[in-house]
Amino acid sequence: MQAYFQGRIDNFCAIYAVLNALQVLFGLPPLAARRIYNRTLVRESADPEGFRRVLEHRTDYVRLVDGMLDDVRAHEFPGLRVEAPFSEGAPCGNVWEALRGAASPPIPRISVFRFLRFSSGSERPYVDHWTTGHYMDGEGLHLLDCRLEPGALYSIPSSIVTARHRPMRRDYVVIPPESVRILSAAASAAMPMRYGFNN
Repeated sequence: MQAYFQGRIDNFCAIYAVLNALQVLFGLPPLAARRIYNRTLVRESADPEGFRRVLEHRTDYVRLVDGMLDDVRAHEFPGLRVEAPFSEGAPCGNVWEALRGAASPPIPRISVFRFLRFSSGSERPYVDHWTTGHYMDGEGLHLLDCRLEPGALYSIPSSIVTARHRPMRRDYVVIPPESVRILSAAASAAMPMRYGFNN
């Protein structure tokens, strides 16, 4: 028997993905991350039906991610830059190149995105998850991720990424283009002066 761990039974991976990206860009410490996390949940709970969709995984979480990024830009990190470069249906190769570019030095950028993981022959994903693209090497795009279970995907090779899902004879990953957010910090905002919170 394995103990439940943080994130195993909740559906807050999108929140963790944003927090992990902010940690890379701004050195976000745990207490500040907790305050942003709590503030995000309080804001989401103001819309009971929308919050129920978040809790029950009946949303793509794009609205939650964008709301969270707008909020932290207003409260903690005014130098945060957010790009949403793609709409639904953008070519898979363009999406991969944007993720590769965000994970390549020297420009300090990082990606936040959703991926769907399919097993061979399946029409339904067995994983629907938000993550943070951390760095790229010969193995693929390495993730700074909140998942801890064995078998979780911590690196995505380009060879398993494909366009919209269709049953295939191998495991594969779909990255919805409209979910991709590329984050960067203005040079003067690389490390914030404070971690205060305005209410």
